[in-house]
Amino acid sequence: MQQSFITGELPNDWRTATVKPIFKKGDQLDAGNFRPISLTSLISKLMESIICHTMMKFLLEHKIIPAEQHGFVPKRSVITNLLSCLNDWSRELDNHNPVDVIYFDYIKAFDKVPTRRLLHKLEHFGIRGGLLKWIEGFLSFRTFRVKIDGCLSNSQKVLSGVPQGTVLGPILFIVYIADLTVELSSPFALFADDLKLYNTSKNNNVLKADLITLYAWTQKWLMPFNMKKCCVLHLGRNNPKMQYNLGGHVFQCVSSQIDLGITITEDLSWSSHILSVVKKANSIGYLIRKAFPCAPIEIIAKLHKTYVRPILEYANSVWHPILVRDKQLLESVQRRITRIPFGFHRPSYEDRLKIMKLPTIEHRKVRGDVITTVKILSQLDSPIRHLFSTSDDPRTRGHRLKLRKYAFKTRMRQFFLPERVFGIWNSHLQI
Repeated sequence: MQQSFITGELPNDWRTATVKPIFKKGDQLDAGNFRPISLTSLISKLMESIICHTMMKFLLEHKIIPAEQHGFVPKRSVITNLLSCLNDWSRELDNHNPVDVIYFDYIKAFDKVPTRRLLHKLEHFGIRGGLLKWIEGFLSFRTFRVKIDGCLSNSQKVLSGVPQGTVLGPILFIVYIADLTVELSSPFALFADDLKLYNTSKNNNVLKADLITLYAWTQKWLMPFNMKKCCVLHLGRNNPKMQYNLGGHVFQCVSSQIDLGITITEDLSWSSHILSVVKKANSIGYLIRKAFPCAPIEIIAKLHKTYVRPILEYANSVWHPILVRDKQLLESVQRRITRIPFGFHRPSYEDRLKIMKLPTIEHRKVRGDVITTVKILSQLDSPIRHLFSTSDDPRTRGHRLKLRKYAFKTRMRQFFLPERVFGIWNSHLQI
């Protein structure tokens, strides 16, 4: 590794990748619906980890990576991305200001990055000398082979892009698009290559000007958007539903959008998301029932915790069941799972939970909200620390991080995380 870094040269097997196509969604006969993941040398990945750690520290200290980038950055995640956006959207809707959200999707984002232009940006941002030379060696003369069902294709040269599946690839990509949003006037959020730009409907002229800026950037840096997958979501009642376009292509208007795995609707209700989550969880539960019809109680409980509960709890601090029917729908998944080891002569649901040592879904939901709140308030540099406001009164009983209550007008704001966790946090938590 030391010799490689000094000379800037890498062994050929470090730059050879076996590409494993991972299906995303859509037609399985369309190669464009597969994500090419590169399986590379473990020794190369170890060295990439060392370099990545140093680079990330440098990039964050000099604020090269924008604060709105939540992908592959420490202390940022899907939850911080979505909570930040939902805070802005729900606040505007609470003030009766409809919001337009434009979702962007790149055409093969990681594979389209031009190597020479990436190296130029790295040098401009201050990554030079031996490190830049090594990165150039890492990206040059790469080859790949595709592996499907144990069969390997012939080796081909990699002409552009950063390899997916490597440790260094994601950080190089977010550096390449770091200047994408410098001249934007509208709020935005990024998660790796997922970009959403939004503003109130009355500021649609600002949003249209930002679209012109974005189009100019994509033309300059050869990173085009896939207009078939780009769309606009109009939030709020009485939204005028303005039409937006990018380079002459009109954005498709949608009533709901899957945003980082969470279904966002035009009224910011969670019924559609809960319905899709329950459907997916029930299908896994059905497979468990068929595969393990006579399994012991302990095995069913572990299978539930491993395969079903993560689906129900994915980013659960972002969304919240408001309607009674939605709460019952979520709980019904666990009701079905807990019936498996008992057969027809089964005890009540409450007794089954005690026997299997499982809490209710609602209890787990509250627990997840509190854990997320603890993480946010315990990190002074958290990107969403501003969502919570603590009381300045030193005479408060209980703990020193009492939350301050804010007024709200709409139900969507009432059940947003800082509002719904207020009572539980201030009443019971001891720090």
